[in-house]
Amino acid sequence: MKKGWLIGCGAGILSAGLLAGLGVLIVGGTFALTRPVVDASEQFLDLLGQGRVAEAYASAADGLRSQHDEALFSGAVRQLGLTDYTSVSWHSRQIENQEGIAEGTVTTRSGDTRSVSVRLVRERDRWAVVGVRYGGVELASVQSPPPVPSEAESERMAAETLLGFNRAVRDQDFTALYSTLSEVWKKETTPKQLQATFQEFLDKEIDIAPIKDVKPRLAPPPAVNDKGVLVIAGRYPTQSPQVGFELKYARERGGWKLMAISVSVGEGAAE
Repeated sequence: MKKGWLIGCGAGILSAGLLAGLGVLIVGGTFALTRPVVDASEQFLDLLGQGRVAEAYASAADGLRSQHDEALFSGAVRQLGLTDYTSVSWHSRQIENQEGIAEGTVTTRSGDTRSVSVRLVRERDRWAVVGVRYGGVELASVQSPPPVPSEAESERMAAETLLGFNRAVRDQDFTALYSTLSEVWKKETTPKQLQATFQEFLDKEIDIAPIKDVKPRLAPPPAVNDKGVLVIAGRYPTQSPQVGFELKYARERGGWKLMAISVSVGEGAAE
């Protein structure tokens, strides 16, 4: 005669068969609750695998997009190989408050496998990817250098910045120039501090407006240094005095923002 095992449990006794059934229910319930996290992760990876990188970027959480502009994101996912994604097998997923994580193994087009960990947050009534660790490397740590602007674009940027600086000097008001600065520099200065730095220009009533009709000579060529900073330097061969400059820009939200300026006029200089 077959015997069934009985296990004591508080005020009652549950059979081994019933416990096994409860286990299935608990596991199944957990998978159902975390399914939205898995779905959002797969949708994000699918977009990358199909080459729809811009759509994947647009679907990401604000936190991810604050770390990479679209150009940097595109370079980073391609450098990691996330665009070779074909499928994923999940072995762990969980949700805690407004954060979720899904971990598994990705299969690439070449048949290789790599570990993946996708972190998500709940924002605007949806789950959005805020971070990815792929093959042991954090997406946020991959910093592809942004492209250097063309010579024509660099000349335009220099003229725009320097003429804006000149207006600030002539108006004795650096508020408008301050609004164009990078967030990093804004935290370190104020319009009044900027004006104090260039007080010599105000005192001597220096006017560099003639540069608007002159083509600058850029030297050395515009370049992005190892810190990701764009440096544009050169001089305007205007009739006395000539104007020399060095401008530095930080990449923020898809554009270059001024983070340092040095201007020299004739024999004098201020920076």
